[in-house]
This record gives sequence, structure tokens and C-alpha cells, in this order.
Amino acid sequence: MDKALFITETDLKNGTFINENVSMVKLRPLVMMCQEMQIQPIIGSDLYDEIGQQIIDGNLSNENQTLLFEYIQPALKMWVMAESPMILSFRYVNKNVERGQSENNTMASMSELQKQMDYFKNKAQWYSERLTLFIVANVSNYPLYNANNSIDDIIPSRENYNTGLVLDNCWGKQTFEQRFQGENGCNC
Repeated sequence: MDKALFITETDLKNGTFINENVSMVKLRPLVMMCQEMQIQPIIGSDLYDEIGQQIIDGNLSNENQTLLFEYIQPALKMWVMAESPMILSFRYVNKNVERGQSENNTMASMSELQKQMDYFKNKAQWYSERLTLFIVANVSNYPLYNANNSIDDIIPSRENYNTGLVLDNCWGKQTFEQRFQGENGCNC
């Protein structure tokens, strides 16, 4: 099956902070990766495949048009923005990975890149949650959302927010026994 991009170059560049001079040759694998790793787990394999095939055929249903343009594309744009700082900062060439720099600009530090990635990941998760809520509220219009039953299908997830391990304020003040032996006695 041919793989369709769920967003055009024009829509991507007009709807994000990606400069017009960034080649779609660099962006296409990134967009495809974000579609497969972020959007497909939200909508499931069957609906994902249907939308992709309808894009290739040039015949999007009204329901899928609404889903694609109003919900999938905004989430996809933010996922591309979240992933792009790391990808666009480096060039992969024969025998080397290079970090680009020109005489007219200053390269962002790794911590600045991470802040950008975290910022846009937060936005992407918000748009992904919005996408999930829309499909769940309109599940009768998207029968393929719940139809994933093949062993290699990705079943839709309703969990869009991911966070690291959260420790309460008592963690550093507790003894080993309080932390790991089940004794509750932290008076924070």
C-alpha cells in the first residue's frame, strides 16, 4: 500500500514555525514517523488505513474530511514541531553526523532544543486529546475506530498525556523503610 501524508507541505509550513526554505525531502520522513507513531495509535490501524487510502484515491468522505482537517492535522503539526528540533539540527552524511552551522546564526544548545521539544510536545498532547474526545463523541460516524481485530492492528489508545515519574515532596525526607517497606510515617 502506498503511504499517504496526512498533511501537505503548504499546510505544514503555513501552520507551523517551520521555515519555507526547509526541504520537504527532510520533512517527509519526519511527518510519516509522526503519523505512524503518534496519530495511528490514537485512531487505530483500520481508520488510519482508510483515511490514507482515501487521500491516495482523492476521495475523502465528509466525516474523514472533518476528522483530518479539524483534528488530525492540528495534532500532526504539533507532533512534527515537537520532533523537528532534533531532526533538523543534524545532517546524516556518509561516515558522519554533522551539526549544521552558518556564519549568520548561533546554534541552539541541546537544553534549548529540549525545551522546544517539550513545549511542542505539550501542545501536541493537547491536540491529540482533542482528537480522541472528538472521535469518542462521534464514534457512530467512525465504525472503523473500534473495528481493529487483526493481530497486527494498532488498537486506539485514549491516553494522550505522558509524563515522567512524579514523586511527592516527602520522597527525600523518608527513610528506606518508609519508602520501600510500606511504613507510612512521613510528616511533610
